[in-house]
Amino acid sequence: MKNRNKKELLFVNNMGFDEEHIKEMEELFSNEIIDMLNDEKETVFANISYLRDLGVSNYQDAFLRFYNMFLMEPTSFEEIFSKYDKDDLIAKLEKNIAIMEHL
Repeated sequence: MKNRNKKELLFVNNMGFDEEHIKEMEELFSNEIIDMLNDEKETVFANISYLRDLGVSNYQDAFLRFYNMFLMEPTSFEEIFSKYDKDDLIAKLEKNIAIMEHL
């Protein structure tokens, strides 16, 4: 089962997730969550790209902790972040990724 999940999560390799991140996801995420992420990989990919392109260096931690946000429609995901000052938001997210749940 674990090998099947690992293979399915390989799409995140292109997003800066290394083998350690993927292994952590396999341990934290249920098969159902992995299936959802895999089924919606284009949406997840777009949202990770947005956060990464915004300049948030700890986007991997954000994804591990708040994977469900990355399943949102990309326009809605971007709207959450675009209402804040970019530099201030990045600084706050990098200091404490937990603030994402309050955005």
